[in-house]
Amino acid sequence: MTLEGCFKLCGSRGDARRQAILDAAWSLFLEKGFERTTLADIISRSGGSRSTVYEHFGDKDGLFETVITLKCDEFVERFRHIPFNDSDPERALTEFGVNFAHGLLTPECPKIMRLLIANADHLPKVIDVFFKGGPTVLRGILSDYLRSATERGELRVEDPDHAAVTFMGLLHGDQYLKMLLRPTDLATPEQMTRHVEGVVRIFLDGVRGDVTPPDRNPGSSPG
Repeated sequence: MTLEGCFKLCGSRGDARRQAILDAAWSLFLEKGFERTTLADIISRSGGSRSTVYEHFGDKDGLFETVITLKCDEFVERFRHIPFNDSDPERALTEFGVNFAHGLLTPECPKIMRLLIANADHLPKVIDVFFKGGPTVLRGILSDYLRSATERGELRVEDPDHAAVTFMGLLHGDQYLKMLLRPTDLATPEQMTRHVEGVVRIFLDGVRGDVTPPDRNPGSSPG
């Protein structure tokens, strides 16, 4: 085996060990909670070693921060491919809203939020990691779109940052509390899609102002 091949093999093995530790930690955090999960539990389930945990993550807090960062990245990734600038506002906002709302319906989402709430007081750094990697990024994506749509004359938004916060608040509706307190009573995906469509209509009524939406069927005449 060449030296380069050895490095690649060692690297892939190291990545696999790291991923096994992350997977074990995450499943145990969800099953037992952060406080009741020990490093010994994680090492036993992953087949890793304490030295590997210390090398890659530092300690259990570092593991928690890492898995929360990865979960935020997974959630946010679905929004990065929305063709905002190639869509009319209604379509762009609906796609954003559907992605967001359906994310709330995943079985993992309420577990993540409860885990964060349970550890908010004694792990403030993890909460900072969550906000910076999740809600703040999403608001930035939406705010950038609203700003560019205003510059193109499609919308009239005076404060894109505040408008983004408002839109996401409307998307939450009452489903956010249900997600935390009664996840079995969540809306169906179809109901959530209808909710998003209603939110988009209400939001656009406020931010279109005097802007006239472009005629989507220029060849048609009023009936």
